[in-house]
Amino acid sequence: MKIVVKEVEIKDGKKTFQRIFGEGTMTFIHKTLFDYCAPYVPMDSGMLSQTVDITPKYVHYKQPYAHFQYEGLVFVDERGSTYAKKDHSKHATSTPLKYSKDEHHLATSHWEKAMMVAKGDDFCKTIENYLRRR
Repeated sequence: MKIVVKEVEIKDGKKTFQRIFGEGTMTFIHKTLFDYCAPYVPMDSGMLSQTVDITPKYVHYKQPYAHFQYEGLVFVDERGSTYAKKDHSKHATSTPLKYSKDEHHLATSHWEKAMMVAKGDDFCKTIENYLRRR
């Protein structure tokens, strides 16, 4: 994907910038990103995709295991267990996670990257169409 920004003189530049890059637009972009990524997000019970904060600044998957799913690696504690004791941390191993394809057959780690490869043009067109209407 290539984005080109050209220098353009606009009489009311600040207002135009806010219209294009304001909170409403950024929330739309992040909601659209979430929607386009959904088929690539691993799913078992659905909790990972059901507990998400979408704001003008980010899409945050809030489940404690979201980071492990996103990284696509098995994480273990100092004992080598995938079940860490309370208040203990885990570290990544080199062992990749095996994603169930039962619910989302496209499930993978780094799901936004996979989505951009497969649907990036459609995603960008959706954002472009939204901006043209504003």
